[in-house]
Amino acid sequence: MTEFHTGLPSIRQLQGFIKEARQVEVKLMTNEVFTGTVRWQDQDCVCLLNENDQPIIIWRHALVYIKPQNGGGGSRALQVQEEHSVASFDNLFEG
Repeated sequence: MTEFHTGLPSIRQLQGFIKEARQVEVKLMTNEVFTGTVRWQDQDCVCLLNENDQPIIIWRHALVYIKPQNGGGGSRALQVQEEHSVASFDNLFEG
């Protein structure tokens, strides 16, 4: 089984859409376009609830794009942050 990398920007942005119940447009490799809200995601699939609240499970490899409707990324637009922790030499030997 493939590991689910929650630190990836694409995963984090989709999580933002899920938390906000943001309306998105999804285009598939077959040129079909769906609109709805992303309900959940895992390493293989994304679940989209359409306008009738019916779930559509979409394999990730079938996706062309997922974009928020009305533009923008919402209040949870992608934010890449780097965290650096620095330990002093003295702190390494305490304990």
